[in-house]
Amino acid sequence: MRKFTDLCSSIMYTTPFHKEVIIIQLSERQREIVDIVQRLAPVTGDKIAEELGLTRPTLRSDLALLVMLGLVDAKPKVGYLPGRYPKYDSHVGTMLKKLTVADVLSDPILISGDATAYDAVLMLFQQNTGTLMVTGEDQELIGIVTRKDLLKVTLGHTDLHAVPVTIAMTRRAQMTTLTPGDSLLEAISRLVRHQVNCLPVMDEQRVETSFIQANGLVGRVTKTDILNAILSLTEEKT
Repeated sequence: MRKFTDLCSSIMYTTPFHKEVIIIQLSERQREIVDIVQRLAPVTGDKIAEELGLTRPTLRSDLALLVMLGLVDAKPKVGYLPGRYPKYDSHVGTMLKKLTVADVLSDPILISGDATAYDAVLMLFQQNTGTLMVTGEDQELIGIVTRKDLLKVTLGHTDLHAVPVTIAMTRRAQMTTLTPGDSLLEAISRLVRHQVNCLPVMDEQRVETSFIQANGLVGRVTKTDILNAILSLTEEKT
């Protein structure tokens, strides 16, 4: 008999704005979570984390996505139960299909390309963020740098003061971006597909913003932004 996760290793849906089919490919960890819930339900988040040998905060975004997709159901004071796939007739699923990137984006945190890797590490801690947008001389977006990028540099260099942030960053040509009109589901798909925690939001036609203009950079969408949106919709229902 095929496992439930064999049937839902990828989720296909149609975005409400672009009328196109997008496939969300579940990660191995997400498939393992679904299997654990199938076997042990009702099961707490702590127990799922224990089964995987991870911490519960590490699984927060995975669990939120699986609940949103209807593969897992969350009951207060009970735990996680098998979901009913697909579950887009629910309040949360219906409202999520209506949201766009513009509804959830947050301000980007910028760092100059002249800064060092040490400066970037300090800014990550000071701003309590995991991603910085790197800008050039004309405030154009030239790259993005994450905790993981800086950790790689740390492993190869002892003096971060001497390493330009541009050495650690992912350059603009290799980056995936979003536009304000993209659906929130499309944003989730790209975050999962590219295995990143944050994506820049670009709008080439917009010339003024509430923060420093970076030639079309109008915001960012993070996993936290998406979790907050899901939480807000859940609270609205209750």
